[in-house]
Amino acid sequence: MSSPKTYSRALRIVHWLIAGVFLFIMLTIFLRQNWMNKDHMGMILRSELLKRNIELSGKEASLIGKSIRAPMWQWHTVAGYILLGLYLIRMIVLKVEGATFENPFKAGITGKDRLKSTIYLLFYGCFATSLLTGILIVWGKQWHDLHRIAVKIHILSMYYAVAFVVLHLVGLVFAELGKNKGIISRMIHGGS
Repeated sequence: MSSPKTYSRALRIVHWLIAGVFLFIMLTIFLRQNWMNKDHMGMILRSELLKRNIELSGKEASLIGKSIRAPMWQWHTVAGYILLGLYLIRMIVLKVEGATFENPFKAGITGKDRLKSTIYLLFYGCFATSLLTGILIVWGKQWHDLHRIAVKIHILSMYYAVAFVVLHLVGLVFAELGKNKGIISRMIHGGS
């Protein structure tokens, strides 16, 4: 039996920074779609103003709701830039230290390793697509059609993100309960 895989300090730091920023970005998306939804906030604002005999149209209330959440969305953008930098650092670390997963096209690897590696490759591809579309949303407004497509793709990114987080956590539980005990500890402390 081979010794457990160890993880370099650089890889662990980048991994946990990416995880933190990634989860923060997901939180901003969740807030934007739920509690801080412009229409929802506008409806609350409108009903409170009506109690004071102040009328506001639904459209005006939504616009005010949108401006209320604008600072949170600015944090989403800043976190996106940080995530872009961390992604690039992660790619450099992977290039220098080698990938932490097998090549899924390599002959002779197990089906489990092939599936795990394929999921990681898909994640890195989707991750890059999210970052690229985010950049196009911020900097590509002059290219109207491209901007519109980038917005649609960027919004769909949420689904891969949620799927990856769930798959990652389920995979960690199976690894800890199976043949790869201590993987979480090694990702925190580096391993032996």
